[in-house]
Amino acid sequence: MNAAENKREINIIDTTLRNGEQSVGVVFSKHEKIRIAKMLNEVGIPEIEIGTPSLGAVEIEIIKEIVKLNLDCKLFAYCEAEPEDINLAAKTGIKNIIINISTSDIHIKKKYNKNRTWVVNKLRESIRAAKLNNLNFIISAEDATRTDLEFLLKIIHIAKKKGAYRFRIGDNASAYDPFRTFLNINTILSMVDFPLEIYTKNDFGMATANGMAAIRAGASSIVVAVNGLGEGTGNAALEEIVMALRYLENVELGIKTSKFREIAEYVAKASARAIPIWKAIVGTNVFAHESGIHADGVLKNPKNYEVFDPGEVGLTRQLVVGKHSGSHTILYKFKEFGIDLTDKEANEILALTRTMSIDLKRSLFDKELMYIYRDYKEKKKKRKEEIESEDEE
Repeated sequence: MNAAENKREINIIDTTLRNGEQSVGVVFSKHEKIRIAKMLNEVGIPEIEIGTPSLGAVEIEIIKEIVKLNLDCKLFAYCEAEPEDINLAAKTGIKNIIINISTSDIHIKKKYNKNRTWVVNKLRESIRAAKLNNLNFIISAEDATRTDLEFLLKIIHIAKKKGAYRFRIGDNASAYDPFRTFLNINTILSMVDFPLEIYTKNDFGMATANGMAAIRAGASSIVVAVNGLGEGTGNAALEEIVMALRYLENVELGIKTSKFREIAEYVAKASARAIPIWKAIVGTNVFAHESGIHADGVLKNPKNYEVFDPGEVGLTRQLVVGKHSGSHTILYKFKEFGIDLTDKEANEILALTRTMSIDLKRSLFDKELMYIYRDYKEKKKKRKEEIESEDEE
C-alpha cells in the first residue's frame, strides 16, 4: 500500500443476505444466514442488510435471531415504501431500515400506474411510520439513474429534511457506465449536501467499476455482496471494492481481507454458486502462474506480476506446469520435491511436460510430473547402459 494513505471514510453496506439471496434459485437456511452474518461481522463489515420482513414469518424469525446476536456491525432490514412493511420490521427488534421507492417515470407509470405525487406521498407516509416506530432509515431510490434529475433532487431533499441517514442511488437497470456514474454523482453532490450511497448492478460487467466511479465522484457509501452475488447479474463484489479501494484509492477500511476466500467459499456453497477460478480477488487462478515469463518474474519478485500478496485475501501462490511453462518453473517445482536438476535436465523434462500437457489439454498434477521424471531417469539410465554395452563390444 502507498504510504500516503487516503484518510477519506468510505462505508460498506453488504447485501449478501438480502439481495444476494434474491438471486434465482438461492435460498439460505436459517443457520446459513446467521453464519454469514457472523462471518461478515468478523471480517469487519460495518453495515449489513439482513433481510426483508415482508417475506413472512420465517424471515422475521431469522432477522430476530440475527438481531439478538448483538453484532458489532449496524444491521438493516429492507422495506418497500409501505407503512405495513415498516411496522413489520419494527416487530423484529431491528433499529435501522432501508425504505425503497421507485423514482423513475418508467417505474412509476408502467410498474405502479401512478404519478410522481403518489411517490412523494408514499415516501412521506413511510418516513412517518419509521419515525413512529423509532427506526433510523436510509431512503433508497430504485432506478434512480433513469430518474428525472429535478425529481430525484426533490426526493433527496425530502430524505434530508426528514432525517434519513443518507440517500441510495440505485442503478438497478445498469443504465450507467463509469463515466456517466461519476458525472451523475458529482452533479447531484454539487446541488445538495447530503451523503450518497451507490447501488450498482452488473448487467454490463461494470458494477465494481461504477461503484468506484461513484466513490471517486464523492459518494460515501457503497452496496456490495460477497462474490458479487445478487438478483439478475449481481452486485458490486465486496472483495473487489475493498481491495480496489485499498490499492487504487489508498483507502484502508480496516477490513480483515485475509478471510475473504473463506467467506467467499462459504457463500458459494450456501448459494450453490461456484466461484469461477478466474474470479477477481478470490478466484484460485488469481495467483496461479503457468507462462514461463510470468513464473520466472514471480520467482524473482512477486510484485512483477502480483498487485498484492495472496495471503491478503486468504489464497496461496501456485506455480503451474503446463504447455506454456519455462525451465525456471521446472527447476523450482522439482526443488520443492527435493530434487535438484541441471539446466539440461530441466529443459529435457520441460519438453516432455509440454507434450503431455498438450495431449491432456490441461496443466499437470505434481504426481504426473514425478511420473515424467521417473520415466525420464529410467530412459536416461537405460540409454547409458546401452552405450556402455556398445563400448564393451
